[in-house]
Amino acid sequence: MPIKVNISKKETGHFVVAVEGRLDSETAPQCEAEIKHLLVSSTRSLTFDFKHLDYISSMGLRVIVGAMKAIAKQKGRVVVRNAQPPIAKVFEIAGLIPADIAESERSADIFLDAIQRKEAVKEQDVSD
Repeated sequence: MPIKVNISKKETGHFVVAVEGRLDSETAPQCEAEIKHLLVSSTRSLTFDFKHLDYISSMGLRVIVGAMKAIAKQKGRVVVRNAQPPIAKVFEIAGLIPADIAESERSADIFLDAIQRKEAVKEQDVSD
């Protein structure tokens, strides 16, 4: 089954990656290639929307973990939202819980807003 990866920009440095279909050994390279340009220093947050993700394998997890590591190096965050229960269970079994997993777009936005406010306060404290 083919995979669909739709990338939208919420605001400068903040992107949503909606993944539809199966994220497995056949489709992981395509997903990885499509998000590669987002794994740069100007990206502050990356939200994976898994509302229409039917299946994820270890290769799919590798793509997500790779993105997490790349964005963390830039002091950014990766959030997974709308993961169906079987997908969330895979993250739990893989030891990626407590990852930043949000149940909805609203809860993901609230989480990321809080992180950004926290970072802004840290930067202000350093400059004072």
